[in-house]
Amino acid sequence: MVAESPSSIRIDVVGGRYRLGEVIGRGGMSSVYRARDKNLGRDVALKLFAPQAPAADALKRQEAEITLLATLNHPSLVTLFDVGVDVRIPDEPRPFLTMELVEGQDLRSRIRHSKVPLDELAVIGAGIADALAYVHGLGILHRDIKPGNILLVQTRPGEPLRAKLADFGIARIADATRLTVTGAMVGTAAYLSPEQAMGSPLTPATDIYSLGLVLLECIKQTMEYPGSAVESAVARLHRAPKIPADLPAEWADLIRSMTAIEPLERPTAADIETALRQALVSPTSTPGELAPETTRVLPAMPFRTPSVTAESPSLNLPARPTNEGPNGEDSANAAQSRPAPGADQPSSPPGARRQRPVRARRKVRLWAVAVPVVLTLAAGTAALTAGQAPESTSDVVPYPAVSGTLGDHLQELQKSVEP
Repeated sequence: MVAESPSSIRIDVVGGRYRLGEVIGRGGMSSVYRARDKNLGRDVALKLFAPQAPAADALKRQEAEITLLATLNHPSLVTLFDVGVDVRIPDEPRPFLTMELVEGQDLRSRIRHSKVPLDELAVIGAGIADALAYVHGLGILHRDIKPGNILLVQTRPGEPLRAKLADFGIARIADATRLTVTGAMVGTAAYLSPEQAMGSPLTPATDIYSLGLVLLECIKQTMEYPGSAVESAVARLHRAPKIPADLPAEWADLIRSMTAIEPLERPTAADIETALRQALVSPTSTPGELAPETTRVLPAMPFRTPSVTAESPSLNLPARPTNEGPNGEDSANAAQSRPAPGADQPSSPPGARRQRPVRARRKVRLWAVAVPVVLTLAAGTAALTAGQAPESTSDVVPYPAVSGTLGDHLQELQKSVEP
């Protein structure tokens, strides 16, 4: 039943503070008026539900659930300011909501004018998906997603229109008592989900299905399931939505997944928002795919055989500091030919003792570098000599000349690989 016009009621002030103006929207369960809040001196939108005479406990439950809806705060939701009951006719109490008055057109009017470009549709869809992710996280379902409940707002000059989701009048708390009569089909027939049409339990996937039909209507500029409530409900149970063949594959896949018959196969509102945000930065305005994170493997670095000579004992090592003696010799090398104790010795330069740990470490590094080098040279030598006469030794590459214990080990290693 459509709500009555306040012109038939002598007092046009609702709740003692809201003076009703013209009707700006009308539905099957309520009417929306422009109203003036006398207490705050601002214009609001007042939604007045159809006259009803519910039991006292049912009315209290309605007020409690609507009060919860009034606490919602999200940039893509029309803000609810106040709730109450219109008792101007004592025998017919009428719940009402006051909310933010949004100046602008709704998506239904936008579709009638022309098709919605994909880049603009990505902005609208991402905003509504973000709002649904917010309310679904609180356990609240909207249950009536349709173009008429999506308002388009111009926040700043030159910026694209942003969407605001309105009309939580028939919303319900998930797994809680319905706000409407038990067993009634709630929602607009053309946008009902299959589970709504069959009277099955509802989940957040219900709003996802309806949003998918809205996006498709913006592209096709026609309702997917028109007709009476019964015809529309039966049609969606027998066929999937018809997606235009020229629609980009990413958009087609997104809408197809949102309108899947099985609720568990539909993406979440957060997933939809992520995909449509990707479309905002895509050159072709196509939604992105949610690919799982994979472990990246760095490419193997090519091995380069280091060149080791007596003059350059190690690769990529800093130049060894030298402490020259009186005759210009290196103090580190001179340590091997140091005179016996008691003999006249030149005074050691400062820091000579501190060089010994460095030299010890350098021996270890030299061994680590020289062994693979010698193995490489030895293997190459064996390959070269295998096909040559035994007396031909001109191509044998000698190992680097290294003295001391390391040199002895290298000589033994060289002899072990000689043919």
